[in-house]
Amino acid sequence: MMNVEASGYYLELMNNQVEASLDWGSIKAFTIRALLTGGADGIDFLTIAGEDGTASIRFHAGGSSDRAAHALIAEILTDAKDRPITLSVPWQAIGDGRHDVLLRWSGHLAELYVDGVLVDEDWPMGAVRLEQSIVRAHEGTHEAKIWGRTLTDAELTLFIGDEQERRERELAYLGKEQNSLQYWRPRGFNTSVGDCMPFFDGETFHIYYLFDRRGHGSKWGLGAHQWAHISSKDLKQWEHHPMAVGITQEWEGSICTGSVILENGIYYAFYAVRAVDGSPAQLTWAASADGIHFEKSESYIPVSSRYTLASVRDPHVFKDAEGLYHMLITTSLDEGNKREGCLAHLVSKDLHNWREEEPFIVPGYHGEPECSDYFEWNGWYYLVFSNDGLARYRYSREPFGPWLRPAMDTIDGVQMRVPKTAGFPDGRRLAVGFLSGPGRYGGELVIRELVQHDDGSLGLKLPEELIDLSGQVETDGANMIEIGNLNGFAEQIWGETEGEYALFFEVFPEHPTMFYGFSVADTADFQRGNDIRFEPSNRKIGIHAINSAGFIEDEVSSIYHVDGLDRRVSVQVFVKECFIDLCVNGERTIISRINNGHAYLRFFSQFGTAAFHKITVRREE
Repeated sequence: MMNVEASGYYLELMNNQVEASLDWGSIKAFTIRALLTGGADGIDFLTIAGEDGTASIRFHAGGSSDRAAHALIAEILTDAKDRPITLSVPWQAIGDGRHDVLLRWSGHLAELYVDGVLVDEDWPMGAVRLEQSIVRAHEGTHEAKIWGRTLTDAELTLFIGDEQERRERELAYLGKEQNSLQYWRPRGFNTSVGDCMPFFDGETFHIYYLFDRRGHGSKWGLGAHQWAHISSKDLKQWEHHPMAVGITQEWEGSICTGSVILENGIYYAFYAVRAVDGSPAQLTWAASADGIHFEKSESYIPVSSRYTLASVRDPHVFKDAEGLYHMLITTSLDEGNKREGCLAHLVSKDLHNWREEEPFIVPGYHGEPECSDYFEWNGWYYLVFSNDGLARYRYSREPFGPWLRPAMDTIDGVQMRVPKTAGFPDGRRLAVGFLSGPGRYGGELVIRELVQHDDGSLGLKLPEELIDLSGQVETDGANMIEIGNLNGFAEQIWGETEGEYALFFEVFPEHPTMFYGFSVADTADFQRGNDIRFEPSNRKIGIHAINSAGFIEDEVSSIYHVDGLDRRVSVQVFVKECFIDLCVNGERTIISRINNGHAYLRFFSQFGTAAFHKITVRREE
């Protein structure tokens, strides 16, 4: 039987003991286990405080900076910052009964477990001062054990029960894992998907993505992102892998966006590391034989002072037809009083030694072109980059330009953030990004399929494999309504639909200067909700608040240069709890957050007549 108390500093409060002395100095490794019963906000459970009364470690109930709801909170103060690291979990998720709470601290990683389930984590730095301290067990604490070291994974299993029990608690606390990767986010209370880096190795479609907690708020706002990894061969069955490239040292503030290339049987992951001291990010790489388990190179790629070194990030690596490797890097040209956002350009013959070239592109937009992507597809060459999260593309018949700008140069709308692309079997190509939230980094994962037109321009559609048709059919598609009013607004209320649902229909407008579309609302009077408006003369689709003040051209929820809206239009819609995803004619898409309910559905036309055919509603189970 393993004895976890056998080595290192150890202290316990048992049998209603409420106080003990502790003098371990400043340490970077410890573990605390306590049996706690939920209480009202403001109640302390366990505190460790120095002679001046300042708590180095505090378990309590209340709200936190990233969680306003009633929560179990652990605060740990280090000598690195004047604000504590805060880990938390809502009481509503775990229940108000007695819980086995364990905090494991290993210098660069802090983990909070409740009844064996990992409910929160952060990536700190610095030491925790535990000299001449008093440990106090307050009301609601039944026992506590403190180790002056980090318990190993093997030791941890002694407290989390067998695998089946742990899985049952995970399901109860974190919820059921979503089957489809469309609109997926990691299970948890403060988790989301950040920048995505898809890669196809000829057999498997990999999605490396920045795993986010707290909307970029971890590690005192540095993000503390890491490369997480999921993969599939068919876009239906997905495998979740261990962290591909993680934070392993305190100085690493965040493992930032990058790219993967497969050469000679080795997967190379290129990325930038944001440093905690504010110094310029370091360009580096990790290598793997299987695309799953990566080892950091601990080597770094220099960039000259011609560029703004503080903003160097997002390396994208590709190989040209001559066998030369190219790296595109987000930064700015620094020319005295003038700075211009650009993609710096490095080349290499071996992926290890890089030579600087002239900038690849200086697009002239506000800010710097982020999260670049480059690929060849059916004789056309494409360059993708994002500004303020909105992805734009350029195309050319030549590998390195001159680059042409299409009339519609964006990938989806503003709310699908920084998508990058990768190939797929049968000559297909997929784009992967995330749905942004208002004022907060990270969101749900979004997958699109690129459509290539004869002139080289691109469109987007929903991959067939990710269109969920398993829901209960509320209408069978044999429905047709016609609505018209040449002088104003006309509507037909469809009715109420519980929960989330998919909507499919075709619409035939009669006048190119009219508006038509559908609305979702939280009540039958349609006073509060969203209009999804199609405007043929403007070649525009917008998702706008019902009864908004005047006509609002909201760039955040509109797309332009949409052809064919004056003819038969085929529409696919997925109405979710807080967003709408829309595909038109299998070649344009837009996804947008909505702020109001969606239980009620209507169709409308304005200044003309529209006939809606084959209306099908599938309610998700």
